[in-house]
Amino acid sequence: MSDENNQNLLERLTSEIDDARWDILKPHHEREALFMINDELELPAVGYTMASDQVEYIKKWLADGQMYRPTDEQIELWEKNNTEFKYLIVQPYVLVKIKKEGLV
Repeated sequence: MSDENNQNLLERLTSEIDDARWDILKPHHEREALFMINDELELPAVGYTMASDQVEYIKKWLADGQMYRPTDEQIELWEKNNTEFKYLIVQPYVLVKIKKEGLV
């Protein structure tokens, strides 16, 4: 991919980030397509890495715990607290980050 195409993809992914509560994301979790992203990673960068099939980075993030599937305990807490998330769809996956208060 050219640098311009790379930049266009990153910009498109950034513009596609949206907000949701757990009830909207739950079906994606149930079909095992949802991955949490920790605070060290950014949704557009991870989405770009997935879209460009850079498997070695994904494997590293999974091994390091920077990218993971949520636990039942986390889900229970999110449902109880009505937690809000930022999410990005990179077919067939959904990348999710907890929305921090006060941040856009």
